[in-house]
Amino acid sequence: MPLRAELQWGRQRLALSPLAFTPSQRALVLSPQQPEGRLVFRARLPDGTPVQRTYRFFYQRYDFEVETRLAGPLPQGAASLTLFWGPGLRQQPEHVERRGETKAVSRSFVNGKLVHEDPEEAGEVREDRGTVTWVALADTYFTAVLLPQEPLGEAAIARRLSEEALEVAVRTPLAESNPAQRVRVYVGPKMQPLLTQLDPSLSRLIDLGFFSPLARPMVQVLRLVNRVVHNYGVSIILVTILIRLVFWPLTQKSYKSMQAMQKLQPKLKELQVLYKDDRQALNRAMMQLYREHKVNPMGGCLPMLLQIPFFFAFYNALLYAIELRHAPFICWDKELFWVGRGICDLSVHDPSYITPVLMGLSMFLQQRLTPTTADPTQAKIMQFMPLLFLIFFLKAPAGLVLYWLMSNVLSIVQQLLINRAYRQETVAAEAVSKEK
Repeated sequence: MPLRAELQWGRQRLALSPLAFTPSQRALVLSPQQPEGRLVFRARLPDGTPVQRTYRFFYQRYDFEVETRLAGPLPQGAASLTLFWGPGLRQQPEHVERRGETKAVSRSFVNGKLVHEDPEEAGEVREDRGTVTWVALADTYFTAVLLPQEPLGEAAIARRLSEEALEVAVRTPLAESNPAQRVRVYVGPKMQPLLTQLDPSLSRLIDLGFFSPLARPMVQVLRLVNRVVHNYGVSIILVTILIRLVFWPLTQKSYKSMQAMQKLQPKLKELQVLYKDDRQALNRAMMQLYREHKVNPMGGCLPMLLQIPFFFAFYNALLYAIELRHAPFICWDKELFWVGRGICDLSVHDPSYITPVLMGLSMFLQQRLTPTTADPTQAKIMQFMPLLFLIFFLKAPAGLVLYWLMSNVLSIVQQLLINRAYRQETVAAEAVSKEK
């Protein structure tokens, strides 16, 4: 366990790790019948002062408590105890590529404010003085948190040891009336229910990007759906359908507006030729044309812009949610040709690359069906977008690709329905025109 303590008085420092501690018992076994237990370690400082470290563990929980207490008089001068976690957060035993998984960085909550560690920050030591609620090392999925159990935290420390390793600590001043430090330690997954149970502010360790206020509820919805279907792949599909249904009217309005604009393109080009030397006259003529045909030139963009925050929020939720780690979608026991064992972990890329290829094909088909008002040069450039997205998503988490694929399929279905209705309206309008 990368947990160590250090006693400091004046300019002197003494690490407690080298001391010969004697345990109160050789083993501690917890169970539903005995959900809590303690281990006590006793030693003496070089000057003979007794020191006691008490660990309190809980059954099937990721947190525990550690109390360090001096049983004798304090050393002369201002004394303090510092509890360190590190260097580093965890080893990486798995030989799988997890796109977006980051190195551990430090976070702390001091004086009611979240303090971020700057990865590019120079210097060996940084101290954030004040009342420390917690200090943590965190990567994409896991965290180690130190929470002082009394409002005695004097400083949170982030110390860079090397390019690869980092450690954090809390320092507690010692007093004659209470020469002890008590800290709760959480070492486990960054799951919101577990973190908020310890302290509501710990939910800030889960960084879901710029759209976090939208992404957090989406993770909760995903978790609720999974309680029913017990498959996060199916849950992603169902939540994607739900999102598309909510925004179905906006998307419908956007597609219809784009079709109307596409229908006006020949007349707009005629106006551009007619008023090529008079920009103001061209703008007036275009606005008049829009009014006559009851077309809003921004009607195709605004509904889509309103949806973008929600789509990217769910994107970030799937990219960083630990719920998808080791969560299978379609997985079987034995290897099957080049397909392998299917998608057995939604947080890593699809090893058979089936879903990324289907996503690229669906994006190409969607692009062909969607009306566009771009000029020929821009249209040719946009034809390469499905290929670029395919390359990008080849190593993306399978859960993220599944969401993008399902979203494309639903867009294609909606576009086909809109195109069918548009053709029927056109045929009906032509029939009425011929009768007249």
